[in-house]
Amino acid sequence: MELAFETFELRSICERRRAATAAIGQAAARELEQRLADLVASDDVEMLSTLFPGEILDRTPTERSIRLQAGYDIIFCASHVKTPKLPCGATDWANVSRIRITGIEPVHG
Repeated sequence: MELAFETFELRSICERRRAATAAIGQAAARELEQRLADLVASDDVEMLSTLFPGEILDRTPTERSIRLQAGYDIIFCASHVKTPKLPCGATDWANVSRIRITGIEPVHG
């Protein structure tokens, strides 16, 4: 799968361990690195959902997140020029092979 990033700062956090450690701590930075590698190795988002059941969460019909055990969510959406859609208007995740990381947020609750 191909990855894109919403901001330069987010790209830096995702691509540089030192920036990630400063932003989210050492344990979360390690887990982030592993999950990003899993994303790149996956063919599509549905494949990732099969590999990590319960860790991929629907946020909206067009946005999902990956729950990190270290207490953060990696938020993403499709990054296709024309996003694959289901008849109901939700993203057709089985046909999404490009995603945009839009945020990394602490889990509340």
